[in-house]
Amino acid sequence: MLDKNKVVVVILVIISTLSAAVMGSCVKYLSDDINSFMICFYRTLFGLLLILPFVVKNNFQALKSKNIKLQFTRSMINVISMICWFSALAIIPLEKATALGFTTPLFTTILAVILLNEVIRFHRTAALFIGLIGILIIIRPGYIPLEYATFLMLIASLSFSFVQIFVKQLSGIDSNLTIIFYHLAFMTPVLFVIAIFFWEPITFNNILIFIIMGAAGLIAHWCMNQSLKLSETTFVMPLQFTKLIWASLIGIYIFAEKPDFWTWIGGIVIFVSVVYITYRESFKKKGTSKKLQVDRAIIN
Repeated sequence: MLDKNKVVVVILVIISTLSAAVMGSCVKYLSDDINSFMICFYRTLFGLLLILPFVVKNNFQALKSKNIKLQFTRSMINVISMICWFSALAIIPLEKATALGFTTPLFTTILAVILLNEVIRFHRTAALFIGLIGILIIIRPGYIPLEYATFLMLIASLSFSFVQIFVKQLSGIDSNLTIIFYHLAFMTPVLFVIAIFFWEPITFNNILIFIIMGAAGLIAHWCMNQSLKLSETTFVMPLQFTKLIWASLIGIYIFAEKPDFWTWIGGIVIFVSVVYITYRESFKKKGTSKKLQVDRAIIN
């Protein structure tokens, strides 16, 4: 029987990656008419407006953070990540940007070992690299040239890996609502100052997309933070590869970006890595439980 805690984590990450893919599709849709700096600003602004009722309902308890400096540092690094990510989405196809973004789990897993002293076991490492092999199958060396957008996605991935590490640290001392609130509260004014130099008018249709983007971003953020509260970073990260499935499907039905044969082969390889790590964790948990029962029987 699967460990219930791990099942919850898997479900949370899947919801998070689906929501993130929806948000990415909104960014790509808007990028035809609006510059990336304004999209970043409106994404955080509408996210902040959507979360304020929850802050009020919670009697403003979300304003109490035990490490406000880390909240601020994490938010400023995320400004860099978001600008680079949104700018890249405006240039390259959604699924290709998503594939490049999958370097984040590798960076995060390494940083988790260095900064959080987490132990990365063989099976997690194997699942991580199986997923990366799937990505290489999709992008194929030489298929995506090392161009401007590629560098932007790599910078976004590296900076976001630091964000994930900081979220993991904050999740142990602050509530999920507090983490999300300060993330948006710190980023919004900074992005406004940047966006004002590139300001351009928006339409009512743009506003509707911004609302969807803000809601999707909140859901993605909340679910990912919650999953990091319930499990180790090195278990959560490989599961984020499911984002490619959602990005490919959205690319097909919204942007008419038909993935080729190798994209689907790579997607299957990635999915196998996710299934493998999930069942391996459950098997390990079950094995440990049985061992404890045997040990207790011997002692008794």
